Formats: sequence, structure tokens, C-alpha cells
Amino acid sequence: MKLIKHAKLLKLAALSGLLLCANASADWQLLNKDSQLNFISTKNVNVSEIHHFSQLNGSLTSAGQLTVDIDLSSVETGIDIRNTRMRDKLFMVDNFPKATLTASLPKEMVNFTKGQSGTFTIPAKLTLLGQENDVQVAVQVTKTDHNRFVATSVKPVLISAGDYGLQSGIDWLQNVAKLSNISPTVPVTFNLTFIELM
Repeated sequence: MKLIKHAKLLKLAALSGLLLCANASADWQLLNKDSQLNFISTKNVNVSEIHHFSQLNGSLTSAGQLTVDIDLSSVETGIDIRNTRMRDKLFMVDNFPKATLTASLPKEMVNFTKGQSGTFTIPAKLTLLGQENDVQVAVQVTKTDHNRFVATSVKPVLISAGDYGLQSGIDWLQNVAKLSNISPTVPVTFNLTFIELM
């Protein structure tokens, strides 16, 4: 009887070990339908509008390697002609269909348990129109379920048009829309949901 009980305990321990290893090596995928990436444009000095991208794709490995792709053709400003102008003249999506953010996340963030939350400042790289630059991303990460977590910007990420070759496109948009100015600095915020791949 003791041998049977001992064997059952060994099996239970082995199964628990396998489950822990599986969780530690889990990969994660961004859920587009539950994620948002917004940016604010300011024209004529004090007129600001909120826009967003509707198509995001991302992954996170068990080692903490994060990649988020932004489909630039999915820009949504609420005005069709402005969407078209941004796609064609600002982002030039025929040549540069996406922007990509990459980062290495802290191990403690990847290994959060359900209900755990933390705030981090993460060095990342953003590639846009063929230009890559370093950005600092302040983010709050919350493990909302055993197989899901949410990453939310703590403060906007400021993107400068000049760093990514966007200024000529902004100048074109300003001219065609007969605006006095368009700010070259764009605040970006996000709320990204990731789910564990089973």
C-alpha cells in the first residue's frame, strides 16, 4: 500500500514539474481585437485629434523577446481622405507597410502570476520608414488571468517626425490641407493584451 501511495506521489510530482516547465517556456501572442494603439496629432497650434491603428500583430517569447508589428495601412483618423493621404504620403505604405517595436522584457515580468502587476521602463527599438531609433517605454503590466496579461502605457511615448523621415510627409499634408502647422511630435499610447499559446 505504501509503495502504491509513493508511486502516486512520484507521478504527481513529475506532472507538476512538467506543468511548471511548460509554463516557464510559454510563448505569448498579441490579441488584436483586445488591443489598442492610439496617437495624437496637433494642427493649427491647439487643435488635437486622436487616431489609431486597427491592425496589430505581436509575440513574446519565454525569454522575454517582444515584437509588435503595426500595419501602417490600418491607420484610422475618422476621415477617409485623410486616411488615404496618411497611408500614401506620410507612411508610404507601398514601400514601408509596417512599423516594428522590439524589446527585451525583464524576466520577472514574463513570470508574473495571476493578479500580479508592476510598472517598468523598458528600452526598446522602433523601426519606421526604414529608420530605427531607441525609445523608452513606460508600461504597467498586469497578469489578469493564468494565460493572459495586459500591458498599458503609463505615459505617452513621444515620437519625433524628424527621427523617422516623416517631416516631408507632414509638410505635404500641411500644404494640401492648408493648415498653419502640424506638430512634428506625436504622443503614442497603447493597451496591449497577450494570450499564452497552448
